[in-house]
Amino acid sequence: MKRAACFLLALIAAATLLCSCSSGGVKVPEPDDAFYVYDEANVLDAELEEYIISKNADLYEKCGGQIVIAAVKTTGSVSIEKYAYALFNEWGIGDREKHNGMLLLLSVEEDDYWALQGKGLEKLIQSGTLKLMLNDTLEPYFAKKQYGDGVRAFFDALIEKYEQIYSIQIYGSSSPTAPSQTQTKRQPLIWLIIKAAAHLVILFAIVMTLIIVAITVFIIIASLVSAGNTTPSTFRMTAHKPTVNPYTFRPSGTSHHSTFGTHTTFSSGSHHTYSSGHSSGGFFSGGHSSGGSSGFGRHSGGGGGSRGGGAGRR
Repeated sequence: MKRAACFLLALIAAATLLCSCSSGGVKVPEPDDAFYVYDEANVLDAELEEYIISKNADLYEKCGGQIVIAAVKTTGSVSIEKYAYALFNEWGIGDREKHNGMLLLLSVEEDDYWALQGKGLEKLIQSGTLKLMLNDTLEPYFAKKQYGDGVRAFFDALIEKYEQIYSIQIYGSSSPTAPSQTQTKRQPLIWLIIKAAAHLVILFAIVMTLIIVAITVFIIIASLVSAGNTTPSTFRMTAHKPTVNPYTFRPSGTSHHSTFGTHTTFSSGSHHTYSSGHSSGGFFSGGHSSGGSSGFGRHSGGGGGSRGGGAGRR
């Protein structure tokens, strides 16, 4: 009996030692049903808690990541950094294989905070980057004791980081960026109206273009037809034959030479001249000397743990 009792006590001591080692000798609270939000200090309102839980559910489903917000009154004699490490591993934050969890711990009485990322995020969100994020988002509100506003700003910045790392988009039922059912139903109708208007504009442009082209072609054709009607009469040469045939009056023994560009003169009592040839402008002329001449031209779940580095207020 004594041996059995001693053996049982040894088992209890070993179990206690293991528990102490796993949490680094730090006593941390148990997570509640919400898991993603623990507000012992009562500094976060219900609306913000629902927002964090909703976003986390979508985040865990898409990449296994978890962002836990814990606000405690005090960490006691334990440093906030050591407390954050213990809580992170005890709760098993993040995916078991990816180790991509994130913890933000607020210690209200110590007026301090600490953020801790899993080992899987150490290179993707380094401690220096985490420190800058805390300074830009949480610190301005935390200094004014506006804890809820600071947590919201830092949480949203982390969500953006997860979206960039895993090439995903995180919504959530209370997220202002999530499409509502009303928007989902109305969106197709709006797109149909926009598309119809675009088609009408394109159709109107095509019709106007065709009309302009038709008018232009009509004007060109009309101009060509008009030019065709006037050109022949302008450039048509009408030969004026002499009323008197020069050969009738050709005297015997006189030779007749029909040449172009030269004059042939016959003498038989009266003077008759007949000329033909090209003028200097490219036109022809002909007539009698006596008469003159005429011219033409375009989650939920978890159990990952395995924390990495961290960053805090100090």
